[in-house]
Amino acid sequence: MAFEDLSLKEYYFLGKGESFSIDPWKDSAVFFGEAELLDRISKRIESDFAQPRGVPKFFLFGAYGSGKTHALAHIAFKLVADTMYPAEPIYLAMPPLTARERWLRIHTRLIDAVGMERVRLAVETIADRIESTDKIQGFLDMGILPYGDETLKTSQANVFRNFLFGGRQSQLSWEWLKGRKNTPDQATMLGVQKDISEATDLVACLLNLGALYLKATGQKIVFLIDEAEAVRSVTNADSQDELQHMFRLLLENNNTFIGLILAIQSEGGMESIGEFFTREDIYRRVDFEQGYIDLGHMVSQIQSAKTFMLNVLEYLISQDKADETIASEKLDVQKEFFPFTQDAINAISSHVNDNPQQASPAFILSTMSSAAIEAWRRRARSDVHVLIGTEIIEETIFPGG
Repeated sequence: MAFEDLSLKEYYFLGKGESFSIDPWKDSAVFFGEAELLDRISKRIESDFAQPRGVPKFFLFGAYGSGKTHALAHIAFKLVADTMYPAEPIYLAMPPLTARERWLRIHTRLIDAVGMERVRLAVETIADRIESTDKIQGFLDMGILPYGDETLKTSQANVFRNFLFGGRQSQLSWEWLKGRKNTPDQATMLGVQKDISEATDLVACLLNLGALYLKATGQKIVFLIDEAEAVRSVTNADSQDELQHMFRLLLENNNTFIGLILAIQSEGGMESIGEFFTREDIYRRVDFEQGYIDLGHMVSQIQSAKTFMLNVLEYLISQDKADETIASEKLDVQKEFFPFTQDAINAISSHVNDNPQQASPAFILSTMSSAAIEAWRRRARSDVHVLIGTEIIEETIFPGG
């Protein structure tokens, strides 16, 4: 049987891609971690919607390669797919932060992640429901501006109205929402009585935007924030206090419009998350330890690592073609392990159990992919499909050993 012209995808019946890999977003429908971990995440989301906080607010943490981005992607998929959740998930990565960073930097990234088009469509939807020609008063009367002082509310109502006009007014209004300062002439054109330079006004502006979006769409914005460990770079005491206070405001139960799920890289468990996200005021607002979900143990045990790999193989490999090939070529392997032998899967599981620093989905997937490529390179030497055994696994984990 001639296999020389077959690609890796063709040779091992990869139905989802070109290699043994998982794309966090393309493959977001499937969660490859332990069922107990997924159950905890699902229950947390469900309870957050049911409790006074009204919207998900919690933390995920784990070492590099532990699957934080994939967990966020799967959460986004679940929030969209499950109609019981009134949520609009919006993913973003925390921007790099300096030692003296202010809240404005994070606020701008959050508003940019929402996007001008979402805001414009929400404003148009609300405006269509206002019977009066006075759209500004209509925005104020509809209860979509519950946060901030009267000056801020009136200014933001004018800004929302400006999105109906398009052009320069719309663009400058968008920049105002992001915290940009205006000249006196620009402020007059927009109808704003103040700029939102104060951090508390920025949070109020964001929450009002969430209230508008919920009124227009029936959906609550849930920010999925990756790389949140960036806040550890903020070392100036005043900057830390400002950011801490703003996150505390967003995590308060009286914010039922904007959700926050943050993923934090932590190489040493919860103790290494950093004081910023574990201080008492934050800790208490997310229900103490219930609000911190550890991804670090996803594949650290032999059985959990084995389950992870079998789930990956079931997802990536065409099971029907694997079954046919095993039968026709009389291969000594069960379908769920193909193209690996059971001993090879056990060897990887034992290795990550014995080496905690490599107990991550990223390491396991890299090992599986490299081993598969090595076996595929040997295809011309065999009349049947080359199975990936312990010899190839050893060579992959310990190259040149």
